[in-house]
Amino acid sequence: MIKPETFGIRMQTGQKRRVLIVNAYFDPWRSASPTRLFVPRAMAPYYLAGYFDRDHVEVRVWDEVFHGALLNRRLLEWPDMVVFTGLTAAFDRARQLGAYCRHFNPQVVSVIGGPIARALPALCNQVFDYTCQGDVEEIGAVIEAVFSADHLADQTAPRFDLTAPTMGVGYLETTKNCNFACSFCSLSGEGRAYTAHSEASIDGQLDAMGKAFGVMVLDNNFYGNNRSSFEWRVGKIGERWRQGQFRGWGALVTGDFFKRPENLKLMADNGCKALFSGVENLDPAVLRTFNKKQSLASDPLSLTQACAEHGMFFDYGVIIDFAQQTIAEVDDQVSGILSDPRIPLPGLLSLTIPIAGTPYFDEAARAGRLMPNVLLSDMDGQKLVEWPQEPLEKVTPFLRDLLKFRGRKMALTRHAFGHAWHWRKHFEWEQTVLSAVRPLHRFGGNFGLGSPRQMRQSFREPALTYNAMTDPLRSAYRPLYRLPSQFAKDFEPLKVTDETGALSDQFLEARSGRVPLTG
Repeated sequence: MIKPETFGIRMQTGQKRRVLIVNAYFDPWRSASPTRLFVPRAMAPYYLAGYFDRDHVEVRVWDEVFHGALLNRRLLEWPDMVVFTGLTAAFDRARQLGAYCRHFNPQVVSVIGGPIARALPALCNQVFDYTCQGDVEEIGAVIEAVFSADHLADQTAPRFDLTAPTMGVGYLETTKNCNFACSFCSLSGEGRAYTAHSEASIDGQLDAMGKAFGVMVLDNNFYGNNRSSFEWRVGKIGERWRQGQFRGWGALVTGDFFKRPENLKLMADNGCKALFSGVENLDPAVLRTFNKKQSLASDPLSLTQACAEHGMFFDYGVIIDFAQQTIAEVDDQVSGILSDPRIPLPGLLSLTIPIAGTPYFDEAARAGRLMPNVLLSDMDGQKLVEWPQEPLEKVTPFLRDLLKFRGRKMALTRHAFGHAWHWRKHFEWEQTVLSAVRPLHRFGGNFGLGSPRQMRQSFREPALTYNAMTDPLRSAYRPLYRLPSQFAKDFEPLKVTDETGALSDQFLEARSGRVPLTG
């Protein structure tokens, strides 16, 4: 492990430290190209960037969702410190990129935080120099340990200036975590308290954002469990809206939000134009197994109508669970939505993901639902990792066609324009356009345009089988450059289950040892 005092020896007086912040990501569709139109963007890297003093540190951000796969050798050679974040399934990717950085610059200091560090603390402690299991504020302790207190910014506003292009969307976080405990959610596994940002923090973010076309509030649950805090935060955003800083805003709320009709009026009166709520599944029995009681009354049609009456666009997610649902049941639900233009298509369509550390994961492992030889990177919601209740030879092709809407393209197009037309009198023109374009972009197919190297990398990818037991390793597990043998282990996938379907010894060791910041 590199010691901070060794790191500091080679730096010349007055030379700016160079920090690269990476959102690591494995695209589930095996594309290395950018996904520029996906909302929301990952904002953790830009919040982290705000903790580095601009006079002493040069910061660059690479988001592998927005910018595509990081394949630029010069950028991998560039940093004195590399900071990784990302979803749990991206651990292998973060490790690969860390190996490249260490190979090109043996003195680089590597840091990891976010869901990966909280789910796999023991393994992260072995692979990276610093493991941060807290919120973004913990990076301040790393900055002081590796550099000095002078390199820590006095005002830690997020570096939204690094997000360009933004396509007119600004981002804001007013609360952290969630007051519910859905069994499949990583926040339930982490068990951190639901808290609101201070007024100074919210004002700092809004000031740093500047003028925007629209604002996406990033909170996991904007509504929360504190009525006065909710009303104050709505008013705070509404004040900026009335001042003309942005044309409207959207937020994610839980199902209990809709039990009080006055909430919709309050949000609409303060400039809210869109709401997302995790309906998750249309079967109440499945919702109960998810501990998603707040969504039992979340009927997409009634919520869409309630939002439209207040001039707000409604969006939601659907999670499919073939361990509890049959092909016929899923097919009927999707066909029912497509046949009714009043109901929007879900903005998110995914399989249930047994995320490491969650109650759902533990229950699936105990019940023997996890397939053999499942990799951590397989848990992306786009392939089977749990045994379905029906034969694989039937479920797998159905899943493949469903996720790509094969055989439903015309129905998809008719529904998209039919939904926009049906609610046009309730929406402003931007919302009408969004309601038509969003499902076509989400399910109509991705052209995969990127740099020549990214497109070449995508071309090298083996075909996706939608089944973790048969899916071949993606090309990222083959190093782009000739590396010494000491880095070979960094390109070995982390196996969650062994040949029998039991949790692997490697995985059990990786998730143990929740410890404080180490270096």
